[in-house]
Amino acid sequence: MHVAFITAYDPRSPYQVSLPPLGIGYLSAYAKQQCWFVETSFHHTVEDLLAAKPDIIAVSSTTENFHHATAMAQRAKEESGGKPVVLGGMHITSLPHALPPTYDLGVVGEGEQTFIDILNLYNEVKNPGPSDFAKLKGISYHEDGRVAMTPGQELIREMDDLPYPDRDLIDHGWKVPSWETVHLVSSRGCPYKCAFCSSSLHWKRFRFFSPEYVAKEIEYLRNRYNPQTLYFFDDLFVGHIGRWREVVKLFRERKIHEGIRFRAYARVDLITQQMADEFAELNFQYIDFGFESNSEPILKFLTKTRVTPEVNQRAVDMLGKNGLSIGANFIIGSPPETLANMEESYDFAYRNRDVIERCSVGPLQALPGTAIWNIAKMKGLVNEQMDWSRLGTSYETFDWERFPYMGESVTRDEFWSFWTRFHHLSKEINYVGQLRNMAHQNHRKFEEIKKLENELQTLKGSRLVRWASKVRDWKKSATGSGAPA
Repeated sequence: MHVAFITAYDPRSPYQVSLPPLGIGYLSAYAKQQCWFVETSFHHTVEDLLAAKPDIIAVSSTTENFHHATAMAQRAKEESGGKPVVLGGMHITSLPHALPPTYDLGVVGEGEQTFIDILNLYNEVKNPGPSDFAKLKGISYHEDGRVAMTPGQELIREMDDLPYPDRDLIDHGWKVPSWETVHLVSSRGCPYKCAFCSSSLHWKRFRFFSPEYVAKEIEYLRNRYNPQTLYFFDDLFVGHIGRWREVVKLFRERKIHEGIRFRAYARVDLITQQMADEFAELNFQYIDFGFESNSEPILKFLTKTRVTPEVNQRAVDMLGKNGLSIGANFIIGSPPETLANMEESYDFAYRNRDVIERCSVGPLQALPGTAIWNIAKMKGLVNEQMDWSRLGTSYETFDWERFPYMGESVTRDEFWSFWTRFHHLSKEINYVGQLRNMAHQNHRKFEEIKKLENELQTLKGSRLVRWASKVRDWKKSATGSGAPA
């Protein structure tokens, strides 16, 4: 059985084309581990997918790219002769009852076990139908002109039982080379429930791989790719302080942090001076925060519990003292937000631009399954049958006239003018940050060259070097002119 994966993304978005989709990597690895009869392939285009002649087509999509995913799925289904199309990802998890007719099945939530059950069903039953689908867990499907849903799938109990993502499958075709950055996840979900985020809905509970599992994966990735940076792509890497203490202990014991840098997402109210010192000690050079806002009433509206402007600044100061590079993400355009509230976020980014080296800012999105979605739905701004291309946060490709803007105190024109100004500041911060990073990399290379030179100096006149010189002389005499043998 040949399963062909494809993910919907915007090729114009630098973020979306940067790194491969680990979710598909996990699905492929688990399918190969559990189903002897399965082979997999991953494709960036429908043309390549069709050329692989798959038996099952598996599509992954977020909400903002769902219009593109459905168009790809429709074409793939038609031109493949009606092969079954399975949909997974955040969007269908949030709206499982709104499965478009293009898709045969929707995978709701954590997908590995459900996907295995689907593959086994198609392997055992030639043309499965609704009565067969009803026996599975964690899916939505079509029956008698309506969308039916089955009971939820149990979450994977032992996370360490999962194999590493199938990176051989997904690594090709992305902008960030693996020698520069390789990403991994050490946990699933988030213990917090911010009003704008659907992570807790998708993953249900915050769970994590053991520190030992993580350490072994780091060692594997370093041996395999030797990257400059390992990027923890967890929603919140330090979401469990006790686990962080175990990670610190294991890193120190095995010295797996030496000679490499790490990047991770943190949360400002969890940062202590001890944690900031440990980040520096263990080479967590890049720490990213979802500040979202630096205005107290807006932080409360977004349910950023225990976060205040003072807490934001304290976290920046503690990391800045350790020379760490900070990433800052902001959301503007909440219903009660005023221009003065927005200015508080802009001023925060501006005055901390000496330590903030990565910055992004975008309008508040109404994602299905979130509290913000419910507010936007009550306002009549969104619905389950909407054109999902109206969403999106990339300034360069943004369709402002169609975006479901939620602001009540700031007009569209005022918002666009402010966002343009904030966007220019973020670009300036990012450019300076890139230059600093290049200077840091050059310094590291210079230090490595000096180290190698010193090592060579200690070898001069040694028996090993004298023996190597003799071998070179022998090769010259054997070839006559000194040309390589």
